[in-house]
Amino acid sequence: MAFPLAISPNRRHLVDANGQPFFIHGDTPWSLEVQCTHAQIDTYLNDRQAKGFNAILFECFEHYFSSQTPPWRNAQSGANPFTTMTDFTKPNETYWQTVDYIVNGARSRGIVCFITHTYLGFGGGSGAPGDQGWDGEVRQAPNASLQAFGAFLANRYRQGNIVWVAGGDYNPPDPAKQWNIHTGIRSVRTTDLMTGHGGRNTEAWTVWNGQPGFNLNNIYCGGDGISYDDAAAAYARSGPVPFFLIEGAYGNAQTDAQCRLQAYQALLSGACGHFFGTFPLWGFGEPNANGGIGAAAALRDFLSTPVTLQMGHVKALFTAYPWQLLVPRTDSSLVTSGLGSGASRICPARAGDGSFAMVWVPGTGSITVNMAALAPANVRARWYRATTGTYAAVGSFSNTGSRSFTPPGAESVLVLDAG
Repeated sequence: MAFPLAISPNRRHLVDANGQPFFIHGDTPWSLEVQCTHAQIDTYLNDRQAKGFNAILFECFEHYFSSQTPPWRNAQSGANPFTTMTDFTKPNETYWQTVDYIVNGARSRGIVCFITHTYLGFGGGSGAPGDQGWDGEVRQAPNASLQAFGAFLANRYRQGNIVWVAGGDYNPPDPAKQWNIHTGIRSVRTTDLMTGHGGRNTEAWTVWNGQPGFNLNNIYCGGDGISYDDAAAAYARSGPVPFFLIEGAYGNAQTDAQCRLQAYQALLSGACGHFFGTFPLWGFGEPNANGGIGAAAALRDFLSTPVTLQMGHVKALFTAYPWQLLVPRTDSSLVTSGLGSGASRICPARAGDGSFAMVWVPGTGSITVNMAALAPANVRARWYRATTGTYAAVGSFSNTGSRSFTPPGAESVLVLDAG
C-alpha cells in the first residue's frame, strides 16, 4: 500500500498514492492505545492484517473504557498522555511512544489509522472521572492550546496512513471548539483527510460540514444495522463528498445478521468502505463495557468470531470487481420489482459502464431485473452468500428483456457480469 491516501478525482472514494482505489475495510480497536502492551498490539495487528482489514479506528488516549488506573494510563509504560492532565500543550513523550508504535506498525502492514484525537464521549460531559470522553476538558481548554496539540500531532505523525477524526459518539453544540485541533493539524499538514464521529444515527456532514478541512463524510447507523437511508442521504450530498460506514451494529451485542446488513446496504448505496466492531474486543476486555476479562483473554478468544470472518466475505466480493465503478440504482432502471424499506430493503448498484451489477437481497423472494441495463451481450448470473462467501451459479442470459431471479437463501447478492 502506498500512502498517503487522497480523495479520488470524482470525489466518490479514496485512492492511494499511486491513484489506485482504496476500499476501506476497517475494525474498531477503540482502546488499543491504553489496554495493550506492544506485544499485544503486534498480535492484534498481525491478525487483522491476515484477515484483510486495512483500517483501524482508535483513540489517542482513553477517558473511561480502560482497565488502567487512571484510565488514560498506558498499559505498556504506565505513562499518562500529558505531564499535566489535561494541559494539551504538555504531551508526555513516554506515553506517545505507544501511539507511535501503533501508527508505525499499522503502516508497515498497509493499515490506515483513523485516529480520534480527543474522543468526546457519549452525551458529552463535564470532564468528571465517570464521563466517557474528553468533552469537558476540550471545552475548557484555550483555543491556542488545542491548536498547539493539533500541530504536535501533525508534526509527529507524518507517516501518511492517518485520517483524523473529530467528535466521538457525540454531536458537540459548538463543533468549531474541538475543530481547533484540526486547525492546528492544518497549520502543518494541508492534505490530511479529516472526518468526524457523531452520535448514533448521525451523518458526519450534518455536524462538521463547513469546518475548514472537513473532506471525508461518514454515516453512523443504528444498532439494527439499517444503513440504507443514511447512505442515500450521504450519497446525495453536493460536491460530492465521499463517505463510509463508521459504526453501527456490533458483534456480540447486536446480531450477526445486523452486522452483515449494515455493510452490504451501505456499500451498495454508495459508501466507499465500512468499519466493523465486536464486543469485548473493541475495549480489549476493559470492565465498563467489555466484561473485565482483560486484553489477553479478549485477544485469545474474540479475534475470530463467526461474524468477524464473515466481514472477510464482504471485502472478497467487492475487491474482486472494480467496485469504485458501482452507482446505486434506486429507480427501476436495474431492478424493476419493488425495493422495499428498512431491513428488507433491496439495494441494487450497477457499474457506470454497465459491465457488471450487484444487488443485495436480504430475503428469499424473487426480484425482477432489466437485463438491458447490462452491457455484455451474454450476462453471467451468480448468487453470492453473505454468510459463507460462496457463489452459486444461476446461468448465462442475453442482455435483453427482463428476468426473474430467486435467491438460494436469505442475505444474498446477485452478481451479474460478463463471466
